[in-house]
Amino acid sequence: MMETQEQRYVAMSIDPKVTRVEVEVFTWDVKGMGRSPSGHRVYDPADTRTRSGTAVKVYTDAGVVGEYVQGYGLPTRPNPEEIASIGRWLIGRSALEREPVYERFRNLRHSYGTVDIVLWDVAAKLMEVPIYRLLGGYRRRLPAYASTVFGANSGPLSTPESYADFAEQCYELGYRAYKIHPYPWEDIQTHIDTVLAVGKRVGGKMDLMLDSICLYRTFADAVKVGKACDEAGFYWYEDPYSDGGVTPFSHEKLRELIRTPLLQGEKTHSLQERMALVLAKATDFVRGEVAGEGITGTLKMAHAAESVGLDIELHGAGPAQRHTMAALRNSNYYEVSVVHPDLRDLEPPVYKEGYESGLDGCKDGYVMVPEGPGLGVVYDWDYIGSHSQGKIVVSA
Repeated sequence: MMETQEQRYVAMSIDPKVTRVEVEVFTWDVKGMGRSPSGHRVYDPADTRTRSGTAVKVYTDAGVVGEYVQGYGLPTRPNPEEIASIGRWLIGRSALEREPVYERFRNLRHSYGTVDIVLWDVAAKLMEVPIYRLLGGYRRRLPAYASTVFGANSGPLSTPESYADFAEQCYELGYRAYKIHPYPWEDIQTHIDTVLAVGKRVGGKMDLMLDSICLYRTFADAVKVGKACDEAGFYWYEDPYSDGGVTPFSHEKLRELIRTPLLQGEKTHSLQERMALVLAKATDFVRGEVAGEGITGTLKMAHAAESVGLDIELHGAGPAQRHTMAALRNSNYYEVSVVHPDLRDLEPPVYKEGYESGLDGCKDGYVMVPEGPGLGVVYDWDYIGSHSQGKIVVSA
């Protein structure tokens, strides 16, 4: 025990300089992922989609190597050339000074966010603690919700009743919260029927959410679905309609007409834009985007929300999201995204030694925060290398 403490005192006196940055793009196949006629990702058992991920290593002269792999296919991907550009700026600089990186590169969003997460991995590994402890440490288990894919043309998640069926399956798996990403049906009534069917089946047993991914074309349609959420007692209503979730005035009006709390902010691109929604009373919960704004930017948003008494809900899944949420008091649910009865995990098989993602990674309604140093996960670099589409190396 004494030796470990001495090692930590030594670590505290070290200022690790960045010596090398590696950025590698790799691919993996997802069987069952297709596209709807409108272009949305939906379940299709006859289709297989090739997804791409980004793996980054930051080497330091202290011998500590930061690692992060962003696998889940978010709408915006990190740009390898942008990451390499940030890497060139980092060479010779302290890996612990994250604030100048935020100030200089935050507008690059997912590219910046990826680098920021790696730098937090370096800092926590240097101290031999998990990131969430370095951030303050509030909890070790995170309540989780099952977040569906955008439905299907047939079979599970193709009808209102099949969404309710899957909600019951998730309840049996231990989940106590469930979010609908509806199939992009043209008629608004099917969306309403889905909300009501799920509410009738599991309302009162599960916290229910609707993320309509800005599908609804008019304010009137958004109000109609919102009133259905009221009737079914939904927990939140996310990104209602096609203004993209960025118009404060109309969402403040929507809040006047429905009771279900709104969750906004995913479609905005900065702390300032999210706070503009908050201060305009255009949202009740605020989105946090760890993949986009990194841990540093997400903490800023979480503390800003806390200052006005609001909660932040983090978008997407992964070890970085788990560590960030584990350090926050004002956050309610971890998103297990995106899942389907026959498509249980979109993550690439890059995790070793026990990290569980996807639908079956939730136990008794919770997911665990990795306890190893840094992000606390061990990546399968052999798999990444064997599926590589190219690597950029930046060094002194």
